[in-house]
Amino acid sequence: MASGHSGTSLQLNLLGIGEILRNNRLVVPQFQRSYCWKVDQEVQDYWTDLSRAIQTGAEEEYFLGTIVLTQDGPDDRKKIIDGQQRLVTSSLLIAAIRETLDELGHTQAHRIEADFLASQAWDAEDTEPHLKLNEDDHPPYHGIVTRTGLPLAPPKRAESDIFKAYRYFCKQLSELAGRHGESATNELKKWVKYIQHRAQLAVVETPSEADAYVIFETLNNRGADLTTADLLKNHLFGAAKLHLDSVRNNWHRSIGALSLSAADDKYTKFLRHYWSSKVGKVTERDLYARMRKEVVQSQDALGFSQDLLTGARIYAALSDPNHEIWQEKCPGRRPALSTLVLLNLVPNKILLLAAVEHLPANQIEKLLKALISWSVRGMVMGTINRGRYEDTYSQIAMGIRKGKITNISEIRTRVNDLIVSDTEFKAQFAFHTVGRTEANKIARYFLGALERTHQNEAEPEFIPNDNPTEVNLEHVYPQSAKANDWSDFIAVNDNQEDADKWIYRLGNMVLLQASVNSYIGNKPFKDKATVLAASQFALTKEVGDCPDWTPEAIQSRQERMANLAVRTWPR
Repeated sequence: MASGHSGTSLQLNLLGIGEILRNNRLVVPQFQRSYCWKVDQEVQDYWTDLSRAIQTGAEEEYFLGTIVLTQDGPDDRKKIIDGQQRLVTSSLLIAAIRETLDELGHTQAHRIEADFLASQAWDAEDTEPHLKLNEDDHPPYHGIVTRTGLPLAPPKRAESDIFKAYRYFCKQLSELAGRHGESATNELKKWVKYIQHRAQLAVVETPSEADAYVIFETLNNRGADLTTADLLKNHLFGAAKLHLDSVRNNWHRSIGALSLSAADDKYTKFLRHYWSSKVGKVTERDLYARMRKEVVQSQDALGFSQDLLTGARIYAALSDPNHEIWQEKCPGRRPALSTLVLLNLVPNKILLLAAVEHLPANQIEKLLKALISWSVRGMVMGTINRGRYEDTYSQIAMGIRKGKITNISEIRTRVNDLIVSDTEFKAQFAFHTVGRTEANKIARYFLGALERTHQNEAEPEFIPNDNPTEVNLEHVYPQSAKANDWSDFIAVNDNQEDADKWIYRLGNMVLLQASVNSYIGNKPFKDKATVLAASQFALTKEVGDCPDWTPEAIQSRQERMANLAVRTWPR
């Protein structure tokens, strides 16, 4: 079969998966993800489908899909570009059949191992698996298929997916042998023959690795079972040509910079945020298509991979105030950064990906501080995740990369219509509810910053104490209120369901030393008041001085807090 790519000759064959394992020496490239099929998902489905196919008729073919190999692997092995999961799973099944036949006393069990799993080359001293996996997966796999006494898994992966799949097949085959009694050996040999000849794969072989990635991308252009990162990687590698080694190195260094894997959804999120900072807001759905248009030639792939590595280092630093990049990009004080890490908002990351790379240090410091106020105002108004922020911040990031925006004043001009006025912010803050999932960290931050403003401290918007072992969040009207202890509060609201709506109002929350927080728990207000009145936090002490705790007291307190909020997070 001839491809349409520069006259490159490709081979396409329909082969039994056992024949592939028997007649080839294969290797999984070190950079590929590890074996990841789960016993209760893909492995079980594989077993069920194969069992059904064999029971239906041993002469019928069972098609397992397409795999892509390249002929330029190390030590005369063919590289597996696509198909690792199916090949490994099938070889583990064959190993389990070998083991079951051995337990039944079948004298030819060792032939199965030599034919399909591992054998000794004429110029080698040791038995080598026909299939060689990456450095994480190979120790357990080697121990299983060769039975050499090597550990089935290194300590850090004592329960590897490979071992779990093998153990599952052994259990299923033992039960199958038990059902067939004296005919068990014949049944198991029938399974081996079926896997060898009838369980088939379409095998695409290419002369070079770059050609293999082009084919892989074509076969998977709908993205089935692949992340956007998987598709982009294979497009990049296919386009790289002579720059393949450099592109591949940059790609995997960028993954390493983020301490992720390409299979991790967080890596795809990084790619979307990075690309939005370059070309404007892009959705995850459109990300691959947009990037693919930009990366066509080998030089494009090289340049993109270099930019991606830079972006990954900055993106990692946005979640780590102690990251080494800050000494390089912004050597001054960065207390604002810890607060932005806590808030963890996507628009900020998109803007900072460009700003940290291109703006001078003094402008980065000013931007970090400004982003806190803009973020809190957007969070309280409920607008920061509705699209306008991300659209605007993406456009600003583009302007920074093109050199059209060079300082914080120009950025402020472009966000002017986005950031609400003091009047709007104060009115909304007076009724703000902090959601249950974010109540602890966000409410603690809000209350701590307001406390610092109340005490006239400098830079109140920066995190004063984010250690929950020292300072805890207390709900005055508790999350699990007992009707007898809070009967008056509940009566004012007609019923407990309506009363519980006040739990997550910011005015109902206080900071308290951790040592006393667990003590007051769900106690009635008269018992809590004494403890609150003795607090070192002024805003907490005020609550303890209240004669009673009512919805009116919560609302009045939150309105006072709203006045502080305008000063804490200035427009």
